[in-house]
Amino acid sequence: MKNRRSFIKNASIITFSGALSITKLDALAKENEKKKIKWAIRVAHLTDIHLLATAIPKEAFKRVLQAINTMADPPQLIINSGDSVMDMNNQSKAHIQSLWDSWNEIIATNHIPMRGCIGNHDVWYAPEPESETDKADPLYGKGMILKQLNLPSPYYSFTQNGWKFIALDSINSGPDNIGYVLGDEQFNWLENELAHTDPNIPVLIFSHIPIITVTAILYYVQRGPVNKIKYPGYDQHADAKRIKDLFYKYKNVKVALSGHIHYLDSVDYLGVKYHCGGAVSGNWWNGTLDEFAPAYSILDLYEDGSSQYETIFYKWD
Repeated sequence: MKNRRSFIKNASIITFSGALSITKLDALAKENEKKKIKWAIRVAHLTDIHLLATAIPKEAFKRVLQAINTMADPPQLIINSGDSVMDMNNQSKAHIQSLWDSWNEIIATNHIPMRGCIGNHDVWYAPEPESETDKADPLYGKGMILKQLNLPSPYYSFTQNGWKFIALDSINSGPDNIGYVLGDEQFNWLENELAHTDPNIPVLIFSHIPIITVTAILYYVQRGPVNKIKYPGYDQHADAKRIKDLFYKYKNVKVALSGHIHYLDSVDYLGVKYHCGGAVSGNWWNGTLDEFAPAYSILDLYEDGSSQYETIFYKWD
């Protein structure tokens, strides 16, 4: 915490190093336009924003949104894959309200529709001992994030521009605390959603916890011996095989977005492109985490189910 406070105190100028990537993406779009190839929808993927109610994080988040909104061909949708504020675990209601006040202040500058899902830091519980007043609050647990992000429920679906989007709630502990899982009720709902989706409509899944990724194990091996790793822990879906088997059954599942690790990777596995996005907050607003600078991504989704994912890194000087 000392390092984070020191960093924020000393940081004064925010510069973006992602202009080249955006230019490259726009150039590709223009080239595809000449070939009469056009995306169905352009999506901005933001994850692990972990917004603080302090000047530098607020300005950084504001500039990320400004960069996205002012692209030559701006996205029609922003997907926020969780951990919006920093954070709601073990915090008083007054503290988290200050975080959401900052969030709403910055979000007011955004003009692109945003859809979100629940991250592990998005679940409100109060410091011990928990007061009965807090437990009785209808916003306790996941109620606060549902209200602040205007989510219809912890998991839901919608269609836009010929694609179906499915938001999952990763933040459920499995039996014997094996890690994060969907749980039977949500899994059955997901299976029903896919079964009743036209197989010609491509599907994008987004969750906070990665379903398939290499980032989880590499995050661990940066910090300890391989033989001590209890994989996947809480850094990848513990029910990944179950979900993977379901996706394999429905070939129109094309993309799965996630976050959580603050690393980024893209894994193309059995016809699904799994993108674990880089964190907007980087090292929790303390610069670069290992090799990964703060980042956000742009995803172009095409009518035929194909896609292109481009990551934009930015830094503070």
